[in-house]
Amino acid sequence: MRRLIALGLTFSFCCAMALAALLVVVRKQGAALPADVVLETDIVYGRGGAEDLKLDLTRPRQGEGPFPAIVFVHGGGWVGGSKEDFRAFMVPFTQKGIVCISVNYRLAPKSVFPAQIEDVKCGVRWLHANAEKYHVDPKRIVAFGGSAGAHLVALLGTTNGTKLWDGSGGNAGQSSTISAMVCMSGPYDLSLAYRDSVHQNKQEGGAVRGMLEAFLGGNPEKRESPYRDASPMTYASKQTVPALLTHGTADPLVPIEQTEVFTAKLKSVGVEVEFMRIEGAGHADFGPKPEEQLNKVIAFVQKQLLLPDKPQEHK
Repeated sequence: MRRLIALGLTFSFCCAMALAALLVVVRKQGAALPADVVLETDIVYGRGGAEDLKLDLTRPRQGEGPFPAIVFVHGGGWVGGSKEDFRAFMVPFTQKGIVCISVNYRLAPKSVFPAQIEDVKCGVRWLHANAEKYHVDPKRIVAFGGSAGAHLVALLGTTNGTKLWDGSGGNAGQSSTISAMVCMSGPYDLSLAYRDSVHQNKQEGGAVRGMLEAFLGGNPEKRESPYRDASPMTYASKQTVPALLTHGTADPLVPIEQTEVFTAKLKSVGVEVEFMRIEGAGHADFGPKPEEQLNKVIAFVQKQLLLPDKPQEHK
């Protein structure tokens, strides 16, 4: 258990460090929260098994809305990580007039699949249920995840509008729909991820196998169905939401092949998808030109958060 937690923290640390580096591009980080942003922490959004599920929320201090929203889902190999990992992104996006939430979810090996996606969907339902309170437009919600969080966001986006893994934890009558997704360095075919792990170096391959086995309750030989059922590739269809997928060519933890095959699958079923192939970048990393890559992400998010019948006003 301690080894798995350490491996999960390694994944989480990689993501957090990459995001922290990107924040330097956006603004100089200060100790105090900007005056135009309100932060609420540890909001209980549901119940997962015997656990309270908590999220953090940032919202603009001024304005009546309705505001678009972003749901952030942290990484950590399904065995670690925290809702605080995306705090660096929440503040600058909120300063652009977006309500942001970052959700915690149950972790493996204590909780195995599908607990994690059940919790993420519960978090989205909470946002729908509280849309009026926080002046959120429920038709403009983007989900954003890195690493294992990207995997969960991809499951959310590929099962969008269905009842799969929906209804448990709280706000059962609410929708868990989103309008688009951003996935950084995610695994999308988990059987392929397990097979590829034998080609990685001993430490990294062992980490991947250990986390997949903790998440899915064993290896693919013993748990074939969970590996298939937990793979976003399984559910890709024309109902999948528009996607931005980013991946570094030098990612040592999740090979870029994962995003290549997922992109091809989404295109084959007619989904709007953008693939940011980042030369030389590592895991959840934007490479040597982070500002250029970050601007592409911002542009995608801004595009997707505009309703078709409500064009952007240029002032």
